[in-house]
Amino acid sequence: MKNNYLFSLLLLWGFVSFCATASAMSVNENSLIIIENAYVRATIPGTSISAAYMEIENKSDEIMTLININSSASPRIQIHQHIMLDGMMRMRKLDAIDIKPKERVKLQPSGLHLMLFDIKKPLKSQESIELVLNFSNKKSIIVQLPVYSPVEEKKAAQKRSAKMHEHHH
Repeated sequence: MKNNYLFSLLLLWGFVSFCATASAMSVNENSLIIIENAYVRATIPGTSISAAYMEIENKSDEIMTLININSSASPRIQIHQHIMLDGMMRMRKLDAIDIKPKERVKLQPSGLHLMLFDIKKPLKSQESIELVLNFSNKKSIIVQLPVYSPVEEKKAAQKRSAKMHEHHH
């Protein structure tokens, strides 16, 4: 009886060790895609839409394609791009974003971004939401995005700008 208990314990320990190793491997594989400067805008009272921004860097040697995004905060998230059409700024829905090898794509205001629709509860400053970015190579990356008010968004942009300015001088 004691041997069965010990055997079961060893088997369980081995399984847990295997699972830990397997998840560590997938984390290492995912490090080929780096997500930086990610945030989502606080919702405007009375609305249920918002936008999310980030930089996605592809450190791999193959094209990575962002094909969809999931979140418990929003049942419908789309990739959008602002474009100038007939002298007017318009938003266009995209099916995916290709990130070339060793390149970085910026999702930013007035450019490429993620639109969150039918948000279940207002997004407020000091909170965060989780997004799952799904790529065509069957890789998914979970990202925690802080919710920024317009003031916080402006401060973060100024910080990034100052940091870039430092690097170029």
